[in-house]
Amino acid sequence: MCKYFTATDEFAVPTTQDMDPEHRGTRFMPGVMKAFVTIYEPNDDAHPSLPTLREFLAKNTDPKSGLVSYAVLGPRLTIDPAPLLQLPPEYLDYRVGPGASFVSDEALAWSRSRPSDQTA
Repeated sequence: MCKYFTATDEFAVPTTQDMDPEHRGTRFMPGVMKAFVTIYEPNDDAHPSLPTLREFLAKNTDPKSGLVSYAVLGPRLTIDPAPLLQLPPEYLDYRVGPGASFVSDEALAWSRSRPSDQTA
């Protein structure tokens, strides 16, 4: 089963996304993007071109800050590798898929205005 890791809010990057891929350029929305890393376990169907966690960390870890940073779908994104490094050692040889998640400012405002005990 895959494991998923998302950057914390402190690493959210303000950006704008085109929200209508069928009509490019007609619906840009401001929001925030965060780094998102998927780790594929041995029984998952990871593409062989994906790096291992070891390769990903070696290539993308800043030696000064210790943070992992990469560019995908636009802006450079950052994630704290601490949760990744707490995994058992065999995970260093598992494939990873670096990605990004985007949430519009509109959706963030809506979610913050709802009482925490309500669900959609």
